[in-house]
Amino acid sequence: MKKLLLSALVCSALFANNTHAQLPDGSVAPDFTVTDINGTEHNLYTYLDQGYSVVMDVSATWCGPCWGYHQSGALEDLYVNHGPAGFPGVSANTTDDVMVLWFEGDGSTTQADLEGTGGNTQGNWLAGTAFPIIDDASQNGPYAIGYFPTIYTICPNRSITESGQASAAQHYAGIGNCPQQAEGTDAGIIGYNGDVGLCGAADVPVTVDVQNMGTDDLTSAEIMVYDGATLLSTTNWTGNLVTWASETVDCGTVSVTDATTLDIVINASNDSEASNNTIQKVIALAPLSSLDVTVNIFTDFYAVETSWAIKNAAGTTVASAGPYTAGTEDNFGGGGPDANTTMTHQVSLPAGEDCYSFELYDSYGDGMQYGDATSPSGEFGFEIVSNGTAITSVAVGDFGELSVSDAALRTDAGSGIADLGLANINVYPNPASDVVNISMENVTADAMVSIMDLQGRVLASQVASSNNGMQVITFATEGFAKGTYVVSVNVNGLTSNTNVVIK
Repeated sequence: MKKLLLSALVCSALFANNTHAQLPDGSVAPDFTVTDINGTEHNLYTYLDQGYSVVMDVSATWCGPCWGYHQSGALEDLYVNHGPAGFPGVSANTTDDVMVLWFEGDGSTTQADLEGTGGNTQGNWLAGTAFPIIDDASQNGPYAIGYFPTIYTICPNRSITESGQASAAQHYAGIGNCPQQAEGTDAGIIGYNGDVGLCGAADVPVTVDVQNMGTDDLTSAEIMVYDGATLLSTTNWTGNLVTWASETVDCGTVSVTDATTLDIVINASNDSEASNNTIQKVIALAPLSSLDVTVNIFTDFYAVETSWAIKNAAGTTVASAGPYTAGTEDNFGGGGPDANTTMTHQVSLPAGEDCYSFELYDSYGDGMQYGDATSPSGEFGFEIVSNGTAITSVAVGDFGELSVSDAALRTDAGSGIADLGLANINVYPNPASDVVNISMENVTADAMVSIMDLQGRVLASQVASSNNGMQVITFATEGFAKGTYVVSVNVNGLTSNTNVVIK
C-alpha cells in the first residue's frame, strides 16, 4: 500500500480490493484455477497434492519495487533450479519440488504493459521469464492482497506464509521447513474457530479444522475437548480426507464458567504422529471495570486513518473517537501532531451491568504498523485503564480495516461506586445483634444506605451526605427478626450490596 513507498520495498495497491490485510501466516490457502498468458491452466491444489510448494508473487507492471525484485532474478533462479521437471525453462537437474506462479494483480493491465510497450509499465516483464505469468486479479480478494508485491509461499499441506522479497536461497530454505507427510495415518488439528473471550459463564461453540497429514486416507477420528483433566465433549467424525485435505468439524458447545484453557485432542486409529494431535485455546474472561476508564491509543505514522469505538453487548456504540489529525509529510496525511504518539481519552461508561467490545478501525485498510523517519517501528494498539490499572492491552499490526477485541471489559452493579470516590464500604459487626454499622470513605455524592430483606423490600434507610472523610451510618436492629438481610449503598443509581446476618 501507499505507506510502504516510504521504504521503497513495495508499491501501492490501488485497486478495488485494497481494503484487505494479508492472510495471516499459517492460514489455509484458498484453492484456485487460473490460466496463464500462454493458455496453460494451473490449479493450486493439484500442484500441492503432487508435493510441490508454490511461491505466488502478486505484482503490478507499474510497480517500481516489483520490477526491481523481478530484475533480481530471485524467482527465476528458484524456478529454474527447483521447478517441476520437464517444464519449460526448468533445469534438467531440478530438485522438482517448487512451482512459481507470477500474477499481474492490477485488473487494468494490458498485454502491452507486460511486454514493456504500454503506458503503465516499468519494462518488459516477459523477456527472459520462464515461470508462468498470469494476468488475472481474481485472487486479490481471496488472498487479501493489500500491496504489490505480495509474495506467499504455500506448503503442500496448504499452509501459507508471506515470504516476501527473499533471495532464491532464502525461499528454498523456507520451503525446507514445510511439514512433511507421515507414513500411514496421521490426523492433525490445524485451527480453532470458537470464541476466545467471554463476558461470564457461557456455552461456547467449538469448531476445529482437521487435516489429514498422513499418506493413508483419513476416514474417522474422535475429537475430545478438555478443560484441564475434565472431559467436556466428544465428537465422532467420519468422512474421507486424502493427504493434506482438511475439513471443519463442529464439536458442539461446551459449558465454560470462567477463564480457562481448552485442550482439543484428536485421536485416530493407528495414528503415527502425536505431536499434531492437540491444540490449546485460551478462553479469557472480560476484566471487571469501573465506569470511568481511560482509553489510550498508540498511533502509527498515519493517525488520520485511525478511529475506535466501544460497543455494549447489544452492539450500541457508547464511546468513540478519531480519526486523528492529518499530517502533511506525504500525500496520504502522514505525520502531524497525532502521529506516533499516545492519544488519551476519558470515557464514562453507562451505569449497570454490561459487557463491552473494543473496535479499532483503519480507513485505508492496512492496520497500524508504520513508525516515522526516526523510529521506523513501534508499539501500536490500545489499552483501557481502570482505577489506574491497565485491564485490557492489545498490540496490533496489519489488521486490515477492523480489529475487534470481544469481551474487552465488563461492568457490574457495583462498578460505579469506585468511580464516584466511595471507597472502603464496611458492614459491621456481622453477625449483628443490637446495631448494624456501615462505614464509608470519600463520599463525593449523596448516598442512600438501606437495609432490605432478601425479597428486596426496604426496611430502613438513611442518607450519607457527601464527605471527603470517614462517616458511619448506624441502624438499630430492634424490631428485625433473626435472619439474613442486605445492606444496599446507592450513589447516583449505582449500587453496592452486602449481606448481613442479624441474630
